[in-house]
Amino acid sequence: MSKGLRRAEPHRIALDLNTQCDFLLPRGAMPVANRSDILPNIRRLMEWIRAEGVPVVSSVDAHRPGEPMNGVPRHCIDDTQGQRKVPFTLLPRRVWLQADNTLDVPGDLFSRYQQAIMAKRSRDFLSNPKADRLMSDLSPKYFIVFGVATEICVKSVVLGLIARRRQVVLVADALGHWNAADADLAVRQMIAKGAVPVATEELVSGRPVSLPETAPASEAATVEEPQRGVWTVNPARLPQPVRRTILKPS
Repeated sequence: MSKGLRRAEPHRIALDLNTQCDFLLPRGAMPVANRSDILPNIRRLMEWIRAEGVPVVSSVDAHRPGEPMNGVPRHCIDDTQGQRKVPFTLLPRRVWLQADNTLDVPGDLFSRYQQAIMAKRSRDFLSNPKADRLMSDLSPKYFIVFGVATEICVKSVVLGLIARRRQVVLVADALGHWNAADADLAVRQMIAKGAVPVATEELVSGRPVSLPETAPASEAATVEEPQRGVWTVNPARLPQPVRRTILKPS
């Protein structure tokens, strides 16, 4: 797979997380608190992605009918309307990759398709071996991340990508959340680790994306959890200013 993917390696890949009806439509089972704010931005992002030919990896939250929900409303149940992606997040050239815990991914994936969609059976998208293999093998200059939910799935994926030494551009006004305070903290944690926040307008207008050069893992910012469960960023261990690479859209 690796050789096939690298033959046509894109310089940027969009990561579209859980943009589904149960999370983003008013009658969904668990609509995010800021759905009305982010939906226009997600729509605009998808229009830009389609026009620019940016490859997309999409995650779809998936739960079996009898699966325990641990105190939250039943949502994104297999084969229900609520599990479906919001229609404008689907691209014409797309493929569904089964969440079957195998490593089998087409070698010419983005030569044949613009969008690869994978089911997510747990909070962490990268816990799916197939997703982990794909995201580890792909080496774009940066990933563009947006979707649901900031304080859970988005955070786990972004930190996982950064741990794999990938550059991440976080579209801050296209992130859905249930708890604004938790989401704000999650965004600050992701930025402290190296994610670059941008607004939808900045991205789609064609402005250059400024990324910090990758620092050694030992120099990365640390986020510490003191007593009483309050997360803080330790300023003394934030990375020093680094040179920035300016990536102009092609």
